[in-house]
Amino acid sequence: MKGIIVEASKIDAVVLLEDGTFQKVKNNRYEVGQQITLELRKKVSRFMAGAASFAAAVAVFTIGTFAYFTPTDYVSLDVNPSIEYSLNRFDRILKAEAVNDDGEKILSQLEVKHMTVEKGVKKTIDLLIEEGYLTDDENSGVVITTSNSDMDEAEKLAEELKEKIQGYLDDKADIHATIEAEAVGKARVQEAKALGVTPGKLNLVEKLKASAEGQSEIDMDEWLTKSVKDINKAIKENKIKNKDLKDDPEGIEDQENTVDQPGKSQETNARIKDRNTEKSSLKDEPSLENEESDTDTEDDSDKDKLEEKKMKEFEKVENENRQTNKPEKEKQNSGKSDKN
Repeated sequence: MKGIIVEASKIDAVVLLEDGTFQKVKNNRYEVGQQITLELRKKVSRFMAGAASFAAAVAVFTIGTFAYFTPTDYVSLDVNPSIEYSLNRFDRILKAEAVNDDGEKILSQLEVKHMTVEKGVKKTIDLLIEEGYLTDDENSGVVITTSNSDMDEAEKLAEELKEKIQGYLDDKADIHATIEAEAVGKARVQEAKALGVTPGKLNLVEKLKASAEGQSEIDMDEWLTKSVKDINKAIKENKIKNKDLKDDPEGIEDQENTVDQPGKSQETNARIKDRNTEKSSLKDEPSLENEESDTDTEDDSDKDKLEEKKMKEFEKVENENRQTNKPEKEKQNSGKSDKN
């Protein structure tokens, strides 16, 4: 029976047979894509002989070959390296492409063609750990998206990959990374490609934008170039700020004076700090109106003191005059008495 080599190692090879099944055989220096004929230990019925049976076998093999090399599924993986895999209906990787420079670096050291998508992603994860892209950082993460013309199939593949890859990472010491996996439609894939990113990265940045609503504006172009770790960190900071704002709406303004706002560039954060520092200093300074009021109060107080001083001096002079006039009056009164 004829078949195509779809996977080859130093010892074994995997053959896609013309009946659509896979079989592992000894590797006799086979190469991926090579067509071979296998002798199967099975008696061939005389009814299968003849031109008709040969034509049927050729048709099955042709259809099987076409099915194998026809992409049906799309899978993307993001850490900071961003990679896309094209799969056939057998979940075998037909092609792996880099979406950014870090992805190019990883794929230059990696060969995953014709592997199952699970095996290919695990091999990619191993290299990402080796290159230091995945560590024990609490914000580390892997974002996987899947797409298929049948959304149910895409969701099923996303769930399977999330379970398998999360378990694979959990078994590795000193690695902390959370797997996010979701299915997307083909329109979303095209939208992301137009922006030069994967749909997984686009979805994650939109989550960041939603988390910053009411706080600050997000520069989408800037954040689409950042790593999953950096985006996850910013989302967490925004959630904390949202909670603080809800619990203490006035206190959050003071916090903005010293804490950089996620989603803002360094220059923007510097301007915000200067603005808030200026507002704080103005708040502490007395207003001109208050100064005038205080001045008026001081002037009124001085006038009152001056009037009080004048009254006291007037009363003093009056008292002195009374004392001076008293003997004169007594003398006049005494003269009147003598006359009488």
